Amino acid sequence: MKLNTMKQKNILANMAFAFFSLALGACGSTADIAGPAAAGLSNTETSTEAPAENPTPEIPTATPIPAATGHIIFTSDRDGTNDLYMVTSDSTETTRITVDASVDESGTPQLSPDGTRVAFAATIGNNTDIYVVDLASKVISRITNSEGKDSSPSWSPDASRLVFESSQDGNFEIYAINADGSNLIRLTNEAEGDNNPVWSPNSGDIVFSSGRFGNADLLLTSLNGSFFTLTTNPGPDNNPVWSPDGSRIAYLEYLDGLTNICVIGRDGLNRTCITPNPGYYQTPVWSPDGNRIAAIEGTSIYIISVADRQVQELSQAGIEPLGIPTWSPDGLRLAFQASANGNMEIFQVLILNSEFTQITVDSGVDGKPVWTAN
Repeated sequence: MKLNTMKQKNILANMAFAFFSLALGACGSTADIAGPAAAGLSNTETSTEAPAENPTPEIPTATPIPAATGHIIFTSDRDGTNDLYMVTSDSTETTRITVDASVDESGTPQLSPDGTRVAFAATIGNNTDIYVVDLASKVISRITNSEGKDSSPSWSPDASRLVFESSQDGNFEIYAINADGSNLIRLTNEAEGDNNPVWSPNSGDIVFSSGRFGNADLLLTSLNGSFFTLTTNPGPDNNPVWSPDGSRIAYLEYLDGLTNICVIGRDGLNRTCITPNPGYYQTPVWSPDGNRIAAIEGTSIYIISVADRQVQELSQAGIEPLGIPTWSPDGLRLAFQASANGNMEIFQVLILNSEFTQITVDSGVDGKPVWTAN
């Protein structure tokens, strides 16, 4: 897929102008610079110096790009089992979070809304269950214990509960449980199966994919047992992701082996597909401000403006992104896993200038990054 070069130039120009405007704002208004206080004079003093005939205007310097902050949590099998690790965003320090956890490959670890814990699925023995690790103490708690596969956990807004998919009753259904492992509730019961639940960031709504209508569609449910159908498209709809304000849902619409990234309102209205053409897009992710969506397609990361569908392509020869990227808290960067030089590593890219930086260097498989604010 080729990017519209003019659109890319417009986006980069607009971003550069935004940084330049910040620099002007930091210098103060014209009145502040030219007024008496700027010259070190009080309101009652006057200057006896003649003004320069052709004063040289001060040229504001560009506002420096803030350094990356926070940590990137990722999975790695570098020590024999697939465990959770945490690396500083400047790659100077790596910490192992779990030991012999055997983190399941079916989903990305989920950071709690308060940033203190990570929920993940792990396969130990013949069981795949949900676990939670406290990032400060590294203490791991087993949340589920069933004979089926429990996976795809998602946090409630107050981090008190988790919703997940489970095959413990014969086919995949949606369940909710307290974050301490108590009060298990089954939310769905359909022969065709329900999966991939995601809890709204600011309400009790849970979006999930269901085959109950003969095709994968998106539905909403809640702990009170209500249901609302969001999509009924000819092709399967899956991989739903809530916008930060909980008003919209981005998802993948599958058709003839290709995917579009589409957005629909929480009320099922205003559905629109924002990708210029169908492709092989992977799961979309919203920017922290809710204005853009990033997704990997082919060997590139695409950033799409939700309002006007303008597209920016980020790519570098020799780096092949995979999976789901994660935004930095300030929205200036993306971290992602990529194949490079025969290894799967974690990279980040500065969106403004498409500067790629390798974060991990290890012979193991590093993947599924999640960027934390702390």
